[in-house]
Amino acid sequence: MRICRGCDKSIKENVSDCPYCGLAQNRKHRFLDSLIKGDGSRRSGIKRMGIAVAAVLLLAVLGVMLFYNPPLSVPGDFRTIQAAVDAARDGDVIVVQPGMYFERIDFMGKNITIRSSDPDDPAVVASTIIDGRRRGSVVTFQGGEGAGAVLEGFTISGGSGTQEILSHESEGVTVDNEGYFGGGILVRGGSSPTIAKNIITGNSVERDGGGIAVLEGSSPLIMHNTIVENRAFNGAGIFVWASHPTIDSNTLNENSAMNAGAAISIDFESAPIVTNNRIHNNSATSGGGIAVWNADPNITGNIIGDNHAIWFGGGISVFNASPTIGNNDISENRAENNGGGIAVAEGASPVISGNTIANNYSSQSGGGISITEGSSPTINDNEITENAALFGGGGIYVRESSPRIEGNNITGNLVQQDGGGIAIMTNSAPNVINNTIGANVAGRAGGGLVIGDNSSPTIEGNNITGNDSPQGGGMIVQRSSPVILENTIADNMSESGGGILVISESTLTIAGNNFTGNKAIKLGGALNVFVTSVVVLERNTFIGNEAEEGGAVWVLRGSTLERKVPDDNVFSDNIPDDIFQD
Repeated sequence: MRICRGCDKSIKENVSDCPYCGLAQNRKHRFLDSLIKGDGSRRSGIKRMGIAVAAVLLLAVLGVMLFYNPPLSVPGDFRTIQAAVDAARDGDVIVVQPGMYFERIDFMGKNITIRSSDPDDPAVVASTIIDGRRRGSVVTFQGGEGAGAVLEGFTISGGSGTQEILSHESEGVTVDNEGYFGGGILVRGGSSPTIAKNIITGNSVERDGGGIAVLEGSSPLIMHNTIVENRAFNGAGIFVWASHPTIDSNTLNENSAMNAGAAISIDFESAPIVTNNRIHNNSATSGGGIAVWNADPNITGNIIGDNHAIWFGGGISVFNASPTIGNNDISENRAENNGGGIAVAEGASPVISGNTIANNYSSQSGGGISITEGSSPTINDNEITENAALFGGGGIYVRESSPRIEGNNITGNLVQQDGGGIAIMTNSAPNVINNTIGANVAGRAGGGLVIGDNSSPTIEGNNITGNDSPQGGGMIVQRSSPVILENTIADNMSESGGGILVISESTLTIAGNNFTGNKAIKLGGALNVFVTSVVVLERNTFIGNEAEEGGAVWVLRGSTLERKVPDDNVFSDNIPDDIFQD
């Protein structure tokens, strides 16, 4: 016999269920026994089990209620977007239905999301419009908002900006820039929101940042927006001041700046990342696409084309700054003066690397790149091709500067006057090293390069081939003193000085070069030394060059050709002769 745990009556040893109370006696159902405590009754155990299950269900319901945060709806729950913002708490989502909302929004320091009903649908974005009616900035972040403050999927229009005074020290003097900033969106006060998938258009300010202004140590993420047809003094699309935003994968078109940076202006100790943007058809006085002043941005992977500047830099202008400009496509931009593609000025020292700089145009000074005013950029591993200028440097123009130009492909550029590939002028001392300088054309002088006006470059290890000009097919040197070392100078053509023409009281060393297959219609197939110049000629090879006189070298009376004794230059198969001295 055994005692039933349900009713305490005696039952047979091997009975499965108690005949009195029905409680299961096998091990399989021991969990029921655990419910019977104290009174030992079946009814009490079942009751306790029910209470436990109910408690679990209640906790589950409370958990769902605690964590479920339904979005706030405009105009469903609130008549205006700002009313929803006023009521919102951190983490809330405000969903705005398509329509025209005539208001201005301030995020009030809250990390909330304000989005249209479908930010990925262009039709929804275009029809969900916040219009500021020219009464200030349309959307403002100024309370230290973080990345959790999100503006997504709207058309932002009709902004006129907020009055600000931006001060900085310049040469010991405090300079105040006062005016209205941030027509469409104003980000200031160390705020770092996320601004994504919006159309920002039709905003205009009297000062800077027609579409967006980023000020005062702010670091927003600005991505996948279309920023079009905004106007400002600087930065019609985006203006950055003393801040570090990430500007990624936006389209900036048809913005217009009276001064600098029609699409993007980066100013005063800013270090933004500008990457993967498409920047087209913008116009400014300087920096048709992007302008950089006293800042260190990283400008990489962008497509910058069809922009226009009156003065410096159809694509990009750089003043007194050290940006990194890498792996961009900078094509078909134009400037009336100084750098159809890129202009570098006012002592700037950018690194310009790995870009395609092609089919840009300047009326004067550098169809591809202009480098002036004591600047010292590093220009390496770029494709600088098929650019054009009327005066000075179809590919690159250098004046009063000392860049390092290394490892570039400088080909197919055109200038109406001097320096089809590179023009080096006026007290410049660049290092031009290991470049391909080929198939460039100058209408007057220096198909490959022109070196003039008291310049002293080092030209070393380059492949200078297939260039064409009436004077100095490969290169012309005028009133300068370059060092020309270890280059291949081949298959260039001109009337005089097929490879190099030296004129006007120049003094230079030409050493270790290979002159092959250069042609001059008249004088000096490889080298023409003219008008009281001095050339030191060492360890060069002259093979198969051709001219009417001086197949390899022609020297005018009054000029000096200095060679070692015995001569360490090699001459072979030049037509009609190796050296002709008048």
